[in-house]
Amino acid sequence: MAVARVATVTWSRRARTRQRRKCSIMQHMQQLRFEIRLSMMLRAACPIAARTALLICCLTSPFGAVGCGLRDSASPVATPAVGLNRTRVPLGGPLQMTYRFTVAEDASGFTDDYRVFVHFLDVDGALMFSDDHAPPTPTTSWRQGQEITYERRMIIPVYPYVGEVTVAVGLYSPVMGDRLALAGEHLGQRAYRVATLDMAPQSESGFLVFEDGWYPAESLPEAPDREWQWTTGRATISFRNPRADSTLYLEVKGRPELFDIPQVLTLAIDDTVIETLEMASDESTYHAIAVPARSFGAADTVALTLNIDRTFVPSAVTNGENPDQRELGVQVFYAFLELD
Repeated sequence: MAVARVATVTWSRRARTRQRRKCSIMQHMQQLRFEIRLSMMLRAACPIAARTALLICCLTSPFGAVGCGLRDSASPVATPAVGLNRTRVPLGGPLQMTYRFTVAEDASGFTDDYRVFVHFLDVDGALMFSDDHAPPTPTTSWRQGQEITYERRMIIPVYPYVGEVTVAVGLYSPVMGDRLALAGEHLGQRAYRVATLDMAPQSESGFLVFEDGWYPAESLPEAPDREWQWTTGRATISFRNPRADSTLYLEVKGRPELFDIPQVLTLAIDDTVIETLEMASDESTYHAIAVPARSFGAADTVALTLNIDRTFVPSAVTNGENPDQRELGVQVFYAFLELD
């Protein structure tokens, strides 16, 4: 049997410590940028004594405090809202998020392409992880009264926490570090509460083991967090039998440009075909596959096979330009089993 790889990797204590340290460093960097901008504004608008007192107060306040108890007097440029496809998500599970920014009628033009920060906070308000990103429509293209809506999927990390989570969003400049005022429930430092959810424990069946037919995980240098694994013509994933109706989440990508007709991926448990997928897209495709309890059989351990009807060898299809001589099937970016 090939070396097993757990699909959803549990963080070690050392890795969790490094992550918390990284989050703390990022928080302080954001705070420092914000305070530098604030000090410049105070220098121009306030008497020396007043701005000194305000600056000392802000520099000694913790990240996320509402700046010395003062209200944000800046006019909001937009109203954010986030919809979730569900409010309870197991560790390692997928979450679909719908973002909406309604630009204020009196908003001035955006002079910078601001990014959206998305912070997931524990019950004490501490930052656990984030999903910062650039909106599909750059903010320099946003217009007064316009509604910007888009969807984004993320995977909840296997983080050492279960319970209520607050989702906070805001807009910040990656160049200057400043944040824009928005309309909504202000949590401090121009971060705004937009949703809450519960992070739930992962079931034992959610721990998938990649058995035979898999190559080691790979990623691109410019996107090291975006990993995948290639299959051979037949690959196996094993997991504990959930003995309940479940949903298998799978993100895969074929190579349709290499064949006259698209590859076909068949998912099966023993002789039972769970799903058949045509790999016709040039982009990765995401699937939520319903698996009834009876399909798992009676054994304590289930073996799910991924069978691809056609494989390729990179060195053969590129006439040797690519030296890779592996037999490849499809790329698997994500696999997760969740009890219904």
